[in-house]
Amino acid sequence: MAEPTFAFVRSSRLWLIILVVGAAVWLLSALVVALTKDTILVPTLLIVGSFFVPLAMVAFAISRAREGGLTGDALALGFLGGGTIGLICAALTEVELLPTVIGTFLAVGLIEETAKGIVLVAVAHGVRSRGPRDGMVLGATVGAGFAAFESTGYALQAMIDTAKDREVVNIVGTEAGRALLAPFGHILWTALLGGALFASASGTGAFRLTWRVLGTFAGIVALHAAWDASYGWSIVAADGLVGSGWHLDWPATAAWAGTPTGSDLVAFDAAYCVLIALNAVLGTAWAVHRYRAGAPARV
Repeated sequence: MAEPTFAFVRSSRLWLIILVVGAAVWLLSALVVALTKDTILVPTLLIVGSFFVPLAMVAFAISRAREGGLTGDALALGFLGGGTIGLICAALTEVELLPTVIGTFLAVGLIEETAKGIVLVAVAHGVRSRGPRDGMVLGATVGAGFAAFESTGYALQAMIDTAKDREVVNIVGTEAGRALLAPFGHILWTALLGGALFASASGTGAFRLTWRVLGTFAGIVALHAAWDASYGWSIVAADGLVGSGWHLDWPATAAWAGTPTGSDLVAFDAAYCVLIALNAVLGTAWAVHRYRAGAPARV
């Protein structure tokens, strides 16, 4: 079935336009803020820097071959719901529960993936055609909204923490790092869950809590937890390789941040890059496999 609403998106490189133009506007706004000290432009810097990669990923997902059952309303609700309701629920739950639980990284992964999953299910109930590839696109859109709004918060925190001390540099650094990794985090994880959820409706048209859905959810929680724990494991590796030696206890990451120099910092950066890259490759391979296994698109 053809999709007139998305004809331009699916027949063009809109995702690449968003990526290139968004990056240009973001860097230009950073330059202007740095030169003029005009705080009126700071929201533009924060929002454009946090949103252009997630929006480009949504456009990229929409342009892929799929079943064609998604509407603009569903995608808009998914993006905004993931970035508002999903993020608020996750933040509230983490504040209330994390100080009292053991296994913080696993708990964060469980809470945030559950919050996004709730938004995904709520929006998915309004989608009539429920093919696995459409589910992956909707999941990616929910994850993109969560990632975009979350990155805005991190960028704002970076600005507050470094007020009057190279704040533009810190904002740009924070947003650049998160933009680079955005496609392999929330967007990818929720896409996997969306594909599994929509696959559960195969045959009956009704969403079911299948072993595939449960297994996918457990897998993305594990990927999320491993991603968040990579910083601490990198400190352990740096200490073990070039520092004070190997220790079984979890490092005090807040105290360690900003203090290492020389070989310690090199070892930390290398370990962190390797761990994040392995996580990203594993998640991407999983998503590509699920996409190829999905039903062919009807165009």
